[in-house]
Amino acid sequence: MKRKLAAIVSADVAGFSRLVGLDEAGTLARLKELHRAAIDPPLAQYGGRIVKTMGDGLLLDFGSAVDAVACAVEIQRRVAAAGADLGADQRIAFRFGIHIGDIVIDGEDILGDGVNIAARLQALADPGGICISGAVMDEVRARLPHRFVDEGEQVLKNIARPVRMFRLAIEKAVPPAASAAFTARPAVAVLPFDNMSGDPAEDYFVDGLTEEIIATLSYWRWFPVIARNSTFVYKGRPKNAGQIGRELGVAYLVEGSARRGANRVRITAQLIETATGHHLWAERFDRAIADVFAVQEEIAERVVVSIEPEIHRAEKQRALRTRPENLSAWDFALKALSLQERMSRAGHREARETLGRALALDPELSFAWSLVSLCHYHEGILGWADDRATALLASRDAAQRAIELDELDWLGHALYGMGHLWTERDHAAALESQERAVSLNPSAPLGRYFLACVHEFSGRPAEALPHIDALLRLDPRYRFGSLAIADKALCYFLMGDFAAAHACAEKAVRLQPVNVRARQRLVAALSALGRKDEALAAAAELRRLQPDFSLDYVETTYPFQLSVERERFVAALRGAGLLEP
Repeated sequence: MKRKLAAIVSADVAGFSRLVGLDEAGTLARLKELHRAAIDPPLAQYGGRIVKTMGDGLLLDFGSAVDAVACAVEIQRRVAAAGADLGADQRIAFRFGIHIGDIVIDGEDILGDGVNIAARLQALADPGGICISGAVMDEVRARLPHRFVDEGEQVLKNIARPVRMFRLAIEKAVPPAASAAFTARPAVAVLPFDNMSGDPAEDYFVDGLTEEIIATLSYWRWFPVIARNSTFVYKGRPKNAGQIGRELGVAYLVEGSARRGANRVRITAQLIETATGHHLWAERFDRAIADVFAVQEEIAERVVVSIEPEIHRAEKQRALRTRPENLSAWDFALKALSLQERMSRAGHREARETLGRALALDPELSFAWSLVSLCHYHEGILGWADDRATALLASRDAAQRAIELDELDWLGHALYGMGHLWTERDHAAALESQERAVSLNPSAPLGRYFLACVHEFSGRPAEALPHIDALLRLDPRYRFGSLAIADKALCYFLMGDFAAAHACAEKAVRLQPVNVRARQRLVAALSALGRKDEALAAAAELRRLQPDFSLDYVETTYPFQLSVERERFVAALRGAGLLEP
């Protein structure tokens, strides 16, 4: 077998199975025509070779990275033009991944890490988009007139080392009606924080803080984050939010300053809407510096969990000002998230209808599938579904779809783990999924909450408490805080601290009176404390809010691994007259 250095291009059709399911003959005919009119001519022009075809996929080989990227751009433009007049259920969009490296030639085939990296990059590309490696970027940087977005280092499946990835921005690569989710989302830039200490030696701390915020914000994947290389050009320059927004193409800016003195540091941060210049959020942090890196990490997490909901609020307000016919899939998904936060049966029903509109516009929006999963999850565990078991299965299936579309979707992994827990009682698989979700986004409170739930029902309630405390400390205004505190109450109940369980359950009920999970734990705590009259009154209120509360509900939505914990909880509920003996 021979080796050579080559530019490898991996391509596939986004959502091919869905297109074939809708119209197999038509999809295959359109794909054949695209090969003739949009793929073969650019390949001949730029000297590319088709190594092999794989149903909806292609593996291409070029002698030059410049030719590989130029060819991919031309193919994407031709494919987009060919589909401009077609509906979303007919339009074909390719995803490209490009890497340059050493490959092994095996007959007509090519093998090696270079091929695998190109395939992994292709999986991260948007429909109609192109992702390239840092090695390719080094070759084309000054040779092609295209704009590149630095996505930082990516951990790719079965690739030993992280790979620097760049997303190639191609104007009109996808017709507007296709509304690729990533390009429709508001971008965020974190500007270099100002060093207010008067000592240039402190720049390392301030720059490190900025980089930590960029990295932490990037974990969310709910909006594009501009890379450090693009934002640090503004270091030391006057900052005009509107001008920077236009130059970087961002809707929001994060900026701030840091001042160190003796053993303390004061950090200020703010979120600005570039179109209006309005300050959406600002906060000041005072910390003792014992460990520089620990402080940077803590402040970055606090900043990010504070601005994430503020961006969603601002985007929701923008969507409300937009004519309904002009709303994107992203807009509808954000509206659904807002409806979910009401934690009501009607709100979730409306949220699912809204997500249906989002997915009609963009069936491959993983964020929307994750929110569909979250809707079904809440409806199942809160007793709002006609069939709880079916709702929890639907939650698991929607989460699996989100992961298939985006393997880095942390919320999809988290909800898929909860699906293992509720539908299969597979506590080990649930824990594995939750740990994966938290590793993908350590600053997401919901990920921490689900990890706590797995510990709580796996006979380890004491291990769940630190995760709940961490998420509430990170985000005191956590959108599902009432549920988290209700689970804290259950942890204390299982540990035998009924007074603490009662205090937490009462707090959760005060935060959200319609939260039936909180009221279930309140009844159990009062019953265990022997406060029978109060327990009976709490049980009556629970029956009013949840008339179908039953032992079957407990069996479906309380996946205790230890039978002794289940029996203790059921006995407390029976003591308040809720369940039949």
